[in-house]
Amino acid sequence: MTAVAMIRQSGAPCYLVTADLIGMSCYECERRIQMTVADALAVEMDDLLLHSTHTHSAPRVCIHGPVTPGSDLLPAFLDTVIRQLIDACTRARDGAVEADVTWAYGHCNLAVNRDLPCGESDIVAFNPDSPADDTLAVGRITDRSGDVLGVLVNYACHPTTLAWQNHLISPDFVGSAREIVESRVDAPMVFFQGASGDLSPRLGFTGDTEVADSNGRVLGYAVLSTLEGLAPPASLLRFGGIVESGATLGEWATAPAQPNTELRTSRIDVPVSIKTLKSVEQLRVDWADIDARAREERIQRAMRVRDGYKLDGSHRHPVWIWKWGDAIFVAQTGEAYSYLQTELRRRHPDQVIFVLNLTNGPGGIYLPTHRSYARHTYQSWQTLLAPGGLEHIVETADVAIRALTSGR
Repeated sequence: MTAVAMIRQSGAPCYLVTADLIGMSCYECERRIQMTVADALAVEMDDLLLHSTHTHSAPRVCIHGPVTPGSDLLPAFLDTVIRQLIDACTRARDGAVEADVTWAYGHCNLAVNRDLPCGESDIVAFNPDSPADDTLAVGRITDRSGDVLGVLVNYACHPTTLAWQNHLISPDFVGSAREIVESRVDAPMVFFQGASGDLSPRLGFTGDTEVADSNGRVLGYAVLSTLEGLAPPASLLRFGGIVESGATLGEWATAPAQPNTELRTSRIDVPVSIKTLKSVEQLRVDWADIDARAREERIQRAMRVRDGYKLDGSHRHPVWIWKWGDAIFVAQTGEAYSYLQTELRRRHPDQVIFVLNLTNGPGGIYLPTHRSYARHTYQSWQTLLAPGGLEHIVETADVAIRALTSGR
């Protein structure tokens, strides 16, 4: 667990928390986690963003799943997660100091598109013919002496390096990336999983932990490269004028700058349409020809994601938009396609935008693009949303960001 506490001028805190989990849990357990942690911290639930890095090599924090070997350990595990979340937030709040945050975009080529055309539909596999978003967002937190307190990292790539052959609990590639960055800056790295519904590592679905570590090194060194290019804290580049030499040169130099200390938070609930859902019996017919174990897993997933959603044709999808200095955090509960981040960043080039999947709940449903529905992808038949949901969320979030940045 890693937590960042931000203190408003009024003295009221709000928290960004990440955990190396596939997701917080089912709707009921997730609500218990959120309410228990918020009550312990004496904050409103919307002042607490509980984010999962989405490693697929961690147990679900849920006590309502099927009885399987080891499921008797889950209640104690749930209690441990809650306790550690509270402890991380408390330590972050009690250790808060005045700090500067320097924001920038970098690039990392770890992620690839994972919608591979195969006949009339797409399968979940590396698609070498479709480009992937390589944007890496970084924030360096420093104290007034210039010492690094922490590094915020936002990158979109499904942590699916380790798959069915793996039987170990692992943060996947996030683990080795964190080790590399923290060994260099001597401060925590806080990782936020981006809009990675259609993105994954090029090399994955393996039981080889060295592959996961290698993928993490790709990300870790990209983060360090971005950090090396940052300006000093509380500074900016300023054009110093023309210097006549063998050529007419322009001189740029760093100059002191007044940090942006603005902290504003908001939540929007975006109305989205729910598609017509199939019954368990209909799903059994559709998947009659596949392996029985795989069929039951699919059916369990289909039923699990429906918890906490109104299934009468509409739902309000929560999105949290926080302005922290010169950066915007856009967090939501599902697994959005990368269109969410690429389009918001395109529309707001003057802001560094962090986009977070799998934050708070209920969640776990995909937010695919229109094309995904047309190609009958896994993400489109897994989701509860009708086509157009992601695009409507983008439009609504765009309006909310403009309102927040204009001070309205």
